[in-house]
Amino acid sequence: MKKIIALLGCFVILTSCVNETQINNPAFQTKLNNVEWRSKETTVKIGTNGGFEITAIRGNETIFMKTSSRNIGTYILGTTNQEDFASYTIQGLASNRQTFSTDLFPGPVFSTRKLTPGNGYVNSDTALTTGGSGSGLVYRITVNNIGGVATDTIKARGYDYFAGDIVTIEGGNNNATFRVLNVQQSNGEIVIENTENNTITGKFKINMVDENGEVVTFSQGIFYKIPLN
Repeated sequence: MKKIIALLGCFVILTSCVNETQINNPAFQTKLNNVEWRSKETTVKIGTNGGFEITAIRGNETIFMKTSSRNIGTYILGTTNQEDFASYTIQGLASNRQTFSTDLFPGPVFSTRKLTPGNGYVNSDTALTTGGSGSGLVYRITVNNIGGVATDTIKARGYDYFAGDIVTIEGGNNNATFRVLNVQQSNGEIVIENTENNTITGKFKINMVDENGEVVTFSQGIFYKIPLN
């Protein structure tokens, strides 16, 4: 019995050691269209803009991500600020290469940012909009005591909008305005969580689009203690 207990104790210790080793190893992994994807080689360097540039390679596939600074925080992708950017490249035979990216691309609105709340509006489940490159964007809004937009939820995403478009909610005094941040085909975020000991740790989720409008989705992405070159 004592031998069994001793063996179990050794097993627990060994298991703990293995888990600790796995946790402390540098890692870059994600799900590509819901299928596990793990980098074979990952590098990080400081880009010409002063932010991070992360390159993860697996065979003929490369994920590249860059941020506009080295500050801890969240960097939104697919916006007019292309200093925050990601791409995914598959290198085929000869010069055959397919590239997906968070470049500016027309499509249904993914997210917006309120610029002015306006006034004179009433609560609405179907607040229509005007302006921008596309059409069909509809909000659900609630308003404050002067009719300014207090909360907003996208109810219909519309189509053919570009990041940077300015739209106005109809009604009231026609002065509640919003900026389109990104579209469904090209969006996401890179989160820098830690930069201690000359390494970086964080997470990401991204939708990228190619020139034909095909979209790839990266979810549950992490990069853990990747050393800075």
